[in-house]
Amino acid sequence: MTMDTIRHLALGCCIATTVAGVLRVFWPENGFSAVINAVLALYIITAALQMLRGADWPALARTLRQLPDTAQQPVQQYEAYSRELGLSASAGAVQQVLAQAGVDAAVQIRGGVCCVELARESDRARAEAVLAASCGQLPWQIVTGGGAA
Repeated sequence: MTMDTIRHLALGCCIATTVAGVLRVFWPENGFSAVINAVLALYIITAALQMLRGADWPALARTLRQLPDTAQQPVQQYEAYSRELGLSASAGAVQQVLAQAGVDAAVQIRGGVCCVELARESDRARAEAVLAASCGQLPWQIVTGGGAA
């Protein structure tokens, strides 16, 4: 007996049980409820077996093996983005620390280096002292030009 034959038999039993259910509506004292529940359970089991039998397990296994490879790429993208956000926040913090020290400067991150463009050359010594004390491991460079606002 094949799975299709079993499925068709179960479907036939379900139809017969439905007819019995309609009979039960008009004749409530009968004992068909246990039979109806058993046939419905049989049909659900055969449908589940058919679905499991028809699944493409090798393709599913290949897909699952490829998941770690595809999962690494977004993590690397987020790490780069996270680093960029961190550097941008560091540039803002350096700008704030310099302003609190009375140094007028523009701060940008270029190639991972904190570049400080002083508005006045006379602030260079004070800016170097503030940067040395507050930048930690962030590489920094002072660029003079007077073009900072």
